[in-house]
Amino acid sequence: MPRDPTALLPPRLLVVDDERQIHASLRLRLAGGYELEASLDARDALEKIRRQRFDLCLADIHLPRMDGLTFIDEAKEIDPDLGFVVLSAFDSAENLRRAIPLNIFEFIAKPLPDKAVFEDRIPGWVDRTRQRRRDRMLAQTADQIAADRDTARLEREVELIASETARDVLRQSASLLTTVHAHLAAATTFLAGRARGDSGAQHLLRGLEQARIAAEAAMTTTEVFFDSAYANRDASPALPGEGIRQAVDIALRFSRTGGQNKTVDFHPPENNLPIRGLSGIDFLLMMIPALCAAIDTAPPDSTIGVHCDTIQRLDSATRESPPRREVLWVNRKHASGGQPALLIRIRTAGSPLAGTEFEEWLAGLHEPLARVPARGLVQGIQRCHGLLGVHVLPHAERFGFTLVLPT
Repeated sequence: MPRDPTALLPPRLLVVDDERQIHASLRLRLAGGYELEASLDARDALEKIRRQRFDLCLADIHLPRMDGLTFIDEAKEIDPDLGFVVLSAFDSAENLRRAIPLNIFEFIAKPLPDKAVFEDRIPGWVDRTRQRRRDRMLAQTADQIAADRDTARLEREVELIASETARDVLRQSASLLTTVHAHLAAATTFLAGRARGDSGAQHLLRGLEQARIAAEAAMTTTEVFFDSAYANRDASPALPGEGIRQAVDIALRFSRTGGQNKTVDFHPPENNLPIRGLSGIDFLLMMIPALCAAIDTAPPDSTIGVHCDTIQRLDSATRESPPRREVLWVNRKHASGGQPALLIRIRTAGSPLAGTEFEEWLAGLHEPLARVPARGLVQGIQRCHGLLGVHVLPHAERFGFTLVLPT
């Protein structure tokens, strides 16, 4: 897992320029690898920076209502880590003097230069912004320790379920084995007291047959346990039907739902194919954070819906989902696009997260979901080369996750 989970998100660029042709040109040149947001004036851009987190801002100096350097100065008050590239050459010594303390990444002259001078340098500028944020996160070690503590608590809940299941199975096995012992003891006693060829041999055979049936039942129960997702957690398959049911049970116990009358309506997949690249325990630890976040954000007296469907290609989910601006996709670059997949939709009546709130949750810094660390969710998506879609403001109306997992 990368040190900064937000690195799995596509870079988001803000372009601030009053020339519409500049926006059109940048969309043609950059839209394939970046999420672009356009502003025609500085005031509108400042409002967008307040609402969203960007990885780079491309800004003109000559803007209506507020010049570009003043805009950058005010934007840094809102987001001190955001990096800026100015899309115009120096036009005065005064602008040069004002630009120096703003630590601008680069000045790019118009018309925009070729790929080597412009497009090829954007990943480096994005990395500089993200590195600033990573450095700032180092000051949040106490919060990360708290998040790790909550992750450990989730893992203990999983282990508790596993232990409870083991105890139940062992109790059943012990009862069956006691029956086996009783039948065998009776048969041995009966045999010892009879001579060879006695008519009681039929009774003996019946006892032995009862012992065989009980022993076979004990063997079957034991085999079922050791073939389950709890006995061999490193190698067992991730079966979504069983796994989601267990994850729902753990999430309801972990979340603070006392007296709020929240329920989960689970529609399992018709074809319970295992998830590629995940063990049973990996699948549990991936699903629990998503379900906990959904349960915690759902209003009282409401139902959390969990619906499963199969799709022919994993990457088709990004085309068939709600409008692109409503869903923020995680791990799109590394997903197994051509694989058949299971689509898991988690929906609530709660308010969706803003994009910045989701990024803070990934980093363990979103206070309302501080008890629900996202680490297991992100690790699971990475391990199976799947996709995570998050419904975000301002375009989404309800809280929701979409997990797209290769089968």
